[in-house]
Amino acid sequence: MLTGRPAIHPGHRDQGSVLMLMPAAVLIVLLLGAIAVDLTVVHLRQRAAVSAAASAANDAVTYGLDQSALRRGQGYHLDPNRVARAVTESIESQGLDDDLVSPPEVSQPTPDTVTVVLHVRALYIFARALPHGPTDTIVTATATATIDQR
Repeated sequence: MLTGRPAIHPGHRDQGSVLMLMPAAVLIVLLLGAIAVDLTVVHLRQRAAVSAAASAANDAVTYGLDQSALRRGQGYHLDPNRVARAVTESIESQGLDDDLVSPPEVSQPTPDTVTVVLHVRALYIFARALPHGPTDTIVTATATATIDQR
């Protein structure tokens, strides 16, 4: 009886067919792990930048307070020079000054508010191994602090 299919012998088994798929499976698992590690590095750098920006903004409204105007009864005002110096010193104390792509952007949208924007470089670990792959990315962090006049 001919059915067009090869006869299967009871003692015969296909051996080695899974072995050919193992290198591909290992490669896929390694690539997914590398992507996860690189994304984790970027996420951690983003969190560090947000923390540094928030700390710098808080320091700016604390140390940037114009005490002489407050003593004269003119209310709460921020001295722009003291604000800029406080932001710079705060960024330096956290060790992010070498990773900044550009100087911190410090603005005062209102007389009692400071906004700090940081652009920080995050280096990839595994993507650099790819030919023509990216070596880094830029993450941006923004924080705003306001004087509490209670």
